[in-house]
Amino acid sequence: MENELKKIIFEIIKKINNTIDEKNIKVEKTQSIELGDYSSNILMIIKANKEIQNLVISELKNIEFIKENIKLIEYKDPGFLNFYVSDNFLIKNLNNFIQLKPDLFYINNPKSFLIEHTSPNTNKSLHIGHLRNNVFAMAVIRILKALNHKVVVDCLFNDRGIHICKAMYGYLKFDNSNDIISNILDKWFLNSDDWPKPELGEQKDSFVGKYYVLGVKAENEENNKIEMQWLLQEWEKGNEKVLKLWKLLNNWFYEEFFNTFKVLNSYADHYWYESEFYKQAKELALVGFEKGIFTKLENGALLTQLSSYNLTDDIVQRSDGTAMYFTQDLYLTKMKTEKFPSDEYVWVVGPEQKLHMKQVFAVCEQLGIGKINQFKHLSYGAVCKKDGSKMSSRSGEVLSIVELLSELKQAVLNKKDNEYKSLNNFCKEDQENIADKIGIGAIKYAILRLEKEQDLHFDLDDVLDLKGNGSPYIQYTYTRCFSILEKAKEIQVKIDMDNINNEERVLLRDLIYTKEILEKAGNNFAPHLIANYLFELSRDFSNFYEKNRILDAEKNQKLRIDLVNSVANVLKWGLELLGIEIMTKL
Repeated sequence: MENELKKIIFEIIKKINNTIDEKNIKVEKTQSIELGDYSSNILMIIKANKEIQNLVISELKNIEFIKENIKLIEYKDPGFLNFYVSDNFLIKNLNNFIQLKPDLFYINNPKSFLIEHTSPNTNKSLHIGHLRNNVFAMAVIRILKALNHKVVVDCLFNDRGIHICKAMYGYLKFDNSNDIISNILDKWFLNSDDWPKPELGEQKDSFVGKYYVLGVKAENEENNKIEMQWLLQEWEKGNEKVLKLWKLLNNWFYEEFFNTFKVLNSYADHYWYESEFYKQAKELALVGFEKGIFTKLENGALLTQLSSYNLTDDIVQRSDGTAMYFTQDLYLTKMKTEKFPSDEYVWVVGPEQKLHMKQVFAVCEQLGIGKINQFKHLSYGAVCKKDGSKMSSRSGEVLSIVELLSELKQAVLNKKDNEYKSLNNFCKEDQENIADKIGIGAIKYAILRLEKEQDLHFDLDDVLDLKGNGSPYIQYTYTRCFSILEKAKEIQVKIDMDNINNEERVLLRDLIYTKEILEKAGNNFAPHLIANYLFELSRDFSNFYEKNRILDAEKNQKLRIDLVNSVANVLKWGLELLGIEIMTKL
């Protein structure tokens, strides 16, 4: 409806003002049903006088689409056109949602995307920052797929380099009590089968991360830094024992990484490993220098030349000939474009990388890897406590995803005597499963209800509030719909139809916005539009439920059951886009 109204308005306005750009035609849903269902401020933009106002409205009323689907066009100062959708259109649209089919939302001319997300270092647990990255990216991916775009998902493991050697060094230098072993070779000469292993039940990636922290602390001493560099050099030479240790620590990380991905219902179609291409990346720097894209400094380092892009320059190769991460990102982008040719390449990476990503995209264009408008960096806000402080574990480290999900689950179980007293109707195993779903859904929704670069000030009570803007409220609304529909199977539904009342109309108009909101969410990589739409729909349904009889309604019984069915379908569909599980009992 929104796009059709834009086109119609543009065709009429350009007859009056041929300088108007179609992009200036705005049609948006109204905030209040009293102001119609759609509104445009076009008459204010063109500063229309009374004569022009009446002419435009008259022209609109003669359009066949308007006659069929709009029951009233109303002018409101200082230049708004308010459109009231006809009841027939609302009912006709309702039929699309009684049995919701995926192709309802398919767009013409879909694109192909390659989207990279999460991309961790392999020396510590996935933490709260990775969670925001992952949850946001996966929602974007599902939204694009719902519009019928082709999406390939990739993930990079930063599995080599000095940061990995710090974890290896910490592992060799310290024993389980954190006491310093004077020489890393004390542990080095042990049979590798006797090397320390995680305790039973201990998170293996946390075990690795503990030694990384010790390694970071140890680099304050120059001799320790030399030994870390020695490990890196030996790794690059292919030292068998160094590689065995590297694989041991990395494999512990990978085991927990994929467990966490499974819990989050996340995935990637392809995984890149930095260790497999870092050598080839060095060659790309030389190619750039030979083409005159990079310039050589007096000390031999290679520097970008990005003044034409209004960007500062950066080093792509050190004076000793070793590659920088910049070079590796260039080579990885080259591999991406060759292996997965796409219309757009998207990186979901933290905001601290904004300048770096712009520089990489510009150099990729200079090297002929792709056009700069094919590359997009999606950044996101931080996750912190309600007071703005860092979210930390009991040990004072950055909170891991596993720790956070455990806290959320326990917080739900602790509310069994209050908001979640319905949990007491289930056995202990079911209580734990339900608490898991509520907890995971709560943090995902808390992330996704915000605009992507807005910081999340996390509060346990807020995200688990059964009455606020959170997933528990939406999940509960779905559960209520499901319960009504189960009972509806046992009755003979009457088809008597009366005038549509206010609560019914609000739900009907909510449904006409569904596809439009999905398209906006896809075009702008904005899952918060879906999240907040689901909350508004749930809130409107609750108002409808409180004020109307449904199963024993005298009039509009079928309409109301169809509305319950349609709302349930949209909530299920929308929560799935956000990666949140529905529950038939709560």
